[in-house]
Amino acid sequence: MNIQDEKAIIIEQFRQVNDINLIHAIKSMLDYAMKKEQEILEVPEAHRQLVMERFEKVRKNPDRLLDWDEAKKRLKT
Repeated sequence: MNIQDEKAIIIEQFRQVNDINLIHAIKSMLDYAMKKEQEILEVPEAHRQLVMERFEKVRKNPDRLLDWDEAKKRLKT
């Protein structure tokens, strides 16, 4: 069963729930999950700036990049 099927089953089960406390508990869990997901997706400005600086260095000097196989060899030694 894929995730979409599982979600459909949960939604249908939720539609049948009449217990207000259970509804509030589920809503709290969903709110918490959404907040956590937002925190994970937020990239600090300092990290974004670092990436942009590195892109700029590569743009100015593309020869500084290594082929993936060469990079692996250097890391192993």
